[in-house]
Amino acid sequence: MGNVVQPSWVPTAEQVEGSRIVAYARWLVGEGVASFADVTDFHEIQAWSAAHPQDFWSSVARYFDVAFHEEPTAVWESRKMPGTKWFPGARLNFAEHLLRTDSDRDAIVMIVEDGTTTTITHRELRRQVKALAGSLREMGVEQGDRVVAYLPNSIEGVVGFLATAWIGATWSQAGLDLAARSAADRLSQLDPKVLICGGGYFFKGLVHDRRNEARQLRSLLPSVEHTIAVSTAGLSLAGTADEVVEWESALTGADPVDVVPVEFDHPLWVLFTSGTTGKPKGIIHGHGGALLEQLASPGFHLDLGPEDVFFWYTSPNWMMWNAQVCGLLHGATIVLYDGNPVDPTADRLWRIAAQHGVTVFGTSPGYLKVSEQAGCVPGRDLDLSRMRIVAVTGSILPPAANRWVRENISPDVQVGSTSGGTDIVGIFVSSNPVLPVYDGEISGVALGVSLQVWNDSGQPLPAGAAGEMVITEPMPSMPIGFWNDPDDETYLETYFADFPGVWRHGDAITVTDRGTIVIHGRTDATLNRNGVRLGSAEIYDAVESLPDVADTLVVGVERPDGGYWMPMFVVVSDSSVDGEEIGRRIRDRLREQTSPRHVPDEVIVVPALPHTRTGKKLEVPIKKLLAGQQTGDVISAGAVDDTSALEWFVEFARQRAASVGEDDVEPTDDYRNWRVYSEQRMSRILSAALETFSENGYHGTTTRQLAERSGLSVPGIYHHYKSKQDILFDLMMVVVDELIERSRHALAEVEDDPRAQFDVLVEALLLFHMNRQKGAVLSANELRKLDPEYRVRYTARREEQQRMLDVVVSDGVASGVFHTPYPVDASRAIASLCLGVASWYHADGELPEDEFLKRYRAIAQSIVGGV
Repeated sequence: MGNVVQPSWVPTAEQVEGSRIVAYARWLVGEGVASFADVTDFHEIQAWSAAHPQDFWSSVARYFDVAFHEEPTAVWESRKMPGTKWFPGARLNFAEHLLRTDSDRDAIVMIVEDGTTTTITHRELRRQVKALAGSLREMGVEQGDRVVAYLPNSIEGVVGFLATAWIGATWSQAGLDLAARSAADRLSQLDPKVLICGGGYFFKGLVHDRRNEARQLRSLLPSVEHTIAVSTAGLSLAGTADEVVEWESALTGADPVDVVPVEFDHPLWVLFTSGTTGKPKGIIHGHGGALLEQLASPGFHLDLGPEDVFFWYTSPNWMMWNAQVCGLLHGATIVLYDGNPVDPTADRLWRIAAQHGVTVFGTSPGYLKVSEQAGCVPGRDLDLSRMRIVAVTGSILPPAANRWVRENISPDVQVGSTSGGTDIVGIFVSSNPVLPVYDGEISGVALGVSLQVWNDSGQPLPAGAAGEMVITEPMPSMPIGFWNDPDDETYLETYFADFPGVWRHGDAITVTDRGTIVIHGRTDATLNRNGVRLGSAEIYDAVESLPDVADTLVVGVERPDGGYWMPMFVVVSDSSVDGEEIGRRIRDRLREQTSPRHVPDEVIVVPALPHTRTGKKLEVPIKKLLAGQQTGDVISAGAVDDTSALEWFVEFARQRAASVGEDDVEPTDDYRNWRVYSEQRMSRILSAALETFSENGYHGTTTRQLAERSGLSVPGIYHHYKSKQDILFDLMMVVVDELIERSRHALAEVEDDPRAQFDVLVEALLLFHMNRQKGAVLSANELRKLDPEYRVRYTARREEQQRMLDVVVSDGVASGVFHTPYPVDASRAIASLCLGVASWYHADGELPEDEFLKRYRAIAQSIVGGV
């Protein structure tokens, strides 16, 4: 029996009993809406909510006292997905619910990098919203018009959003750090009537003057009739043009207006996709759907309430800005921060949390990693006694992050991993106050979510199996559409093309037998090696805990010849670290903690990695670049955080594409008929090198001899190659490529059976070494003399072939076919055995070829205990 996995955090009985989830379950029972055998059993409550979406979402509206100006005639018109019409006939207003708290308690605490702190009470927030709404109305903004912003994280952004929603207009924004053209790529699609813009922002100890960018954006938005200028970081557009209105004037220059009730699915905001796969697409959410989602998600899963201080480090470019503002729905105080999260030290966000008594702190796995690498111990150095949960989203949370929080914050603080997206401005899977936390896993499916795991054929998979995450029942927070997509073509293609009537989110996940969720990564970025799907998350988890590894990216690229290339790009924390050494350590770590299948073909040290502006890895765009797609087709430069890092990959992809195919191996159909390299297509220089190196040895061969053998002049040789070592390297790569192709063809001939795969793979290796020319494989001594860059690349390519045997032996041990306790060591011994036959096999020797192969296959089988 395997070891039982133990949770790393378990709620106390008092925490469970005091949770809003349990109070809600008791209310459901009391109201006769549902019955539960145990009101503290989250899985029972969740199963009911997923099976009865109408009852669940209507109960959420009642439980949180949604203020309908006109009552709905039904919960939905039909179950049809997409296109579910929720709460027909209802009229309400999202902003009205965020402003229900009428008190002098702080609603928002705003902190900028230089330490300046500003607060606004719930009562003052309501006054400013109604005043700005009056000014917008005087500017001609009517229900359905668009108001957009170009601002840093700020109180003014919150006021602008709520005032826009208050009068039934639609809101969208771009962060002030976006270039004007990138912001225009998003906002110009909406034909906005009013632009609210700042003048500058703080970052890394500097004030960034964005007034020229703001003016340029204004010129790129021809539909804008009025501009409201906000002073941010001490800079403003005020006074630069007649149509520019100062923020203070907009708050005092008109009479307040009453709230405008709108239909349930009236557009509230437009959030844009990151733009990493083309022009950003505008996702539209309705007032009612966003309201119910933001009542349920933080209300149930974070237990957010009036006594909480809610701080999530985010920016206006990310949906978490919207989610954090929705903390006001629950009467919480929200904390906004504009600046560098690690300035002046890596614990800056923890210090803010301590200073303001934050109870619910939201961050990313990246910030936890930075805190760990910087040696931060916030739980020891700061007063975080009020903090009860560290909520994490944005990318996959590795188990090491949970451990770091336990050891450096407090073992009593819950780590709340969650996953959802801009698509619904909400959650699909999440922690909650009544379920335990397991490292590397998300505690459960969110309330109201009917989630399943399907295979590519649309069949549900059992617990423990990895597959596509799908949502089989409608949710009111699903988009009401995409902007400028009148026939819903883009909307349908994005979510419903693969499984009609079922939402495919694009995440590869596993639901465990205890109901937790493991996210493996995006399915369009899922690694698929020889038909085996691998999640990048477990690779990152293993590698990014190495001391000198600062950041990594792994992708899988399908080759035109049917092959598969899986490189890993690595940023090292110390530039003096040897690339070859870091590659060796990465490969060793992955073999130890994952499997030979997870070991990359190459480990390439890079100066930096680009990310989205919300910190996500660019797996899909980089994969597409390396597969040969053009930059403009796969990514917008304005969507990334480091354009120079992106340019490095563009140039790398170009150089790689230029070198592919020059000396490709062209094997015959039957690998058993392959003989020596001179029978394959190679450039005449490499053919001459193969023959000359075999005759004279590498060191005994001169460039003139190579020129004479190839029919070129010495300058002609140097026209193609800078040095003799360049020739040797290219030749060795052709050699190892044939060895890999020989092995692939051999594996393709047999079924997925470890013993059969083992036999043909060993036979392919033996045939290769039996027939190869002398000197066609680098000796250890020659390998050491190669330039470091060449050595790393050659070793990585040779490792790809070795990994095939590693995987087959490991699979054989796992299935009981082989019986060695050291599968990888056994695989390496067999490779050495096959390499050695070149020294003593002769075609005219005592043993015929067939007998020789039979004997050495038997020796190889004895090494793995498979005889």
